Amino acid sequence: MKKFYLFLTIVGLVITACQQTPKTVAVDIEAEKAVIDSLFNKFTSAFGEKDVAALASYLHEDALCLATDPSEFWNKQQMTEMWTQMLADFDPVLNYISKREIRVAADGNTATVVDQYIMPGFSPKILWRNAYHVIKTNGIWKINFLNCSFIPKNEDMPKLIEALQ
Repeated sequence: MKKFYLFLTIVGLVITACQQTPKTVAVDIEAEKAVIDSLFNKFTSAFGEKDVAALASYLHEDALCLATDPSEFWNKQQMTEMWTQMLADFDPVLNYISKREIRVAADGNTATVVDQYIMPGFSPKILWRNAYHVIKTNGIWKINFLNCSFIPKNEDMPKLIEALQ
């Protein structure tokens, strides 16, 4: 019986040792960043052109979209409806206050994107931040998570807290 276990152990080691290690594919992070930046330039243009169908095409089917109110947890369809409603009555102008930040994961299949801006027609003194998580499926980048939030400056926080009391 001991010989049988020894034999099984040796066979297991041989099989394990003979396995080929999967080849790691080098990912060109800078190329992926360029593709993602281009996608977001098109996304931003569609927003400015009030093209809701184009905006929706950049969202993944399982996208989760969060807006500024704690109750605003939307799926792709709800986000599309909100854009349709909002853009019907509003002329979106975004004045960017910083360079777009793009962080691509080492495997090249996910990334985080951050845009910061002022929307003068809506809130000329409160800054906005959109944070996105994008995923690559079948070679195509899609927005899987979108979070839109106000980002008051730290020095303005006491004024906001006082105003809300």
